[in-house]
Amino acid sequence: MKNIKYIPIIDELATFILNRARAYKKRRLLKNKNIHSSVRIGNDCLIDKNVYIAERTYIGGGGKLYAGVESKIEIGKYCAIGYNVHIKARSHDLKRPTSTGLIKHLRIEKDIKIGDFVWIGDNVFIKEGVSIASHAVIAANSVVVKNVKEKEIVGGVPAKHIRINNSLIDTY
Repeated sequence: MKNIKYIPIIDELATFILNRARAYKKRRLLKNKNIHSSVRIGNDCLIDKNVYIAERTYIGGGGKLYAGVESKIEIGKYCAIGYNVHIKARSHDLKRPTSTGLIKHLRIEKDIKIGDFVWIGDNVFIKEGVSIASHAVIAANSVVVKNVKEKEIVGGVPAKHIRINNSLIDTY
């Protein structure tokens, strides 16, 4: 086998193309009128149309935010949403959870509301119909199936109350 000489220009070109593609995808997402221009969105995020995100929130890479046709996701300002977080306002209905070529599966759709200054750790799943109040903290790797109160810290599968965060400094 011949010795193949390493050509750094190819790496630079591939990096350039990849960065341009990511920038284009972010610009396209931010053209959505429902997402504030100051929102930072990580790589490989998928965000549906019925998603509303207020200013200065960020979402780590790999996030999936799926709203339904009749449901929406609202995320407040200054939220910190980790990597690989899935927020889904729709799910399969147990009456007909799968589809065939002729019959479509049924969906359950319920709005999701996330308040201001919420911190959501990596790899969290938030189920349809859940409300998370302002200043709440969701531990990494949690599955949120119930509402979360203001300043509440929850974690686990399913997410359960850990404590109330009384250590907040009120300088917002």
